[in-house]
Amino acid sequence: MSETEILSYVGAITGVIGALTGIAGSIMGYLSYRKSNEVKALELRLELTKLGQDTFFKAEGLGELMARAKRSREAVSAAMGMRKSGAMVQWRQQYAADEESLSGINESVDELNIDYSSADLKAIEKALGEVHGLRSIVIAIADRYTASIEEDDRNREFLRDQAHARHNQKL
Repeated sequence: MSETEILSYVGAITGVIGALTGIAGSIMGYLSYRKSNEVKALELRLELTKLGQDTFFKAEGLGELMARAKRSREAVSAAMGMRKSGAMVQWRQQYAADEESLSGINESVDELNIDYSSADLKAIEKALGEVHGLRSIVIAIADRYTASIEEDDRNREFLRDQAHARHNQKL
């Protein structure tokens, strides 16, 4: 065999090996791509489940927090003689709006409480965005009523201090 024939056989063999390697690499790349999408979908489903449960539990406790804040605000405003003040009217209006929002949030949480195990990435991403939005609203409402209770506590302390001062003046 001449050198040219050997080189052509070597070239043909390396060409076939290169083609097979390219095909195998393409197949492995495709399989890896599919697997990474499955892992990404799994991670998003897990995040959606955690965020959904967190939102559900925060929303579930929100009604009780709002009721406690309402009782507190009404008691403190009565003690301060501001039961019919403009600030109290505005607070009641905000409370009514937040109550309405809470019922809408509960409905939305129930609608999102479905099985996403066979959903595609776009559906999971959309649901994740919706749950995040609901969670933001729930946290904002919870923060508002937590701050309201804290303000009422400060006002109660002020009223106690005034009562003690009046008591001490009488002595």
